[in-house]
Amino acid sequence: MSNISEKVTNTANSYIGGAKQTIGETIGNTNLAASGAQQKAQADAATKAATAKAHTEGLGHKAQGEVQQNVGSLTGNTSMEARGHANEARGDIQLVVETFLGSPLGIGQLRLSNTYNSAMGGAKQTIGETIGNTNLAASGAQQKAQADAAQKAADAKTHSEGVGHKVQGEVQQNVGSLTGNTSMEARGHANEARGDLERKV
Repeated sequence: MSNISEKVTNTANSYIGGAKQTIGETIGNTNLAASGAQQKAQADAATKAATAKAHTEGLGHKAQGEVQQNVGSLTGNTSMEARGHANEARGDIQLVVETFLGSPLGIGQLRLSNTYNSAMGGAKQTIGETIGNTNLAASGAQQKAQADAAQKAADAKTHSEGVGHKVQGEVQQNVGSLTGNTSMEARGHANEARGDLERKV
C-alpha cells in the first residue's frame, strides 16, 4: 500500500472509530464505545509512524541525490549525476506530498475532518429530533452547517493554491531548462505535481 493510500485509510479509520465511540457513549453501548476508541487509537498511531517514515525517506533520497550529483560532477560521471538529480527530485516530491497530505491541516485530512463533522452533525440532529432533544438537534444542525461551509471554503482555497503551484512549477521548469539547472527543473516538476494534486483533491 502506498503511503498516501495508507494515510487516507488510517485517517478514515480514525474518524470511523471516533464516530463509533461517540455513538456508543451517546446510546450507552460500552462495547461499541470501547471498540471505537481502540480503532481510533490504532489508526492515529499508524498515521504517526507512516508520517515519520515518509519524512525520513524523503530526506534520505534528497541527501543521496545531492551526494550523487556532487560525486558525478567531480568525476565526470554524467550517469551518476543524472541519478542524483532523479533522487533529489524524488525526495522533494516525497516531502511536498507529505507536507501536503501529512500535516494536521493537509487537504486530505481536512476534507475527511469536514466530512466526518458533517455526518456526525447530521446524525446528532436526527437523533435529537427522534428523541425530542431540541438542544442535541440544534447542536447537530449547527455542526453540520459549519462543516459544510468550511469544506466549501477549503475547496475554493485549495483550487486557487493549486493553480498557483502549477504556474510556479511551470516557470521553474522553463527557467531550469533554459539555464541548465536540473535541480530547479526537478523542483518545478514537483511543484507542478503538487498543483495538479491540490486541484483534484
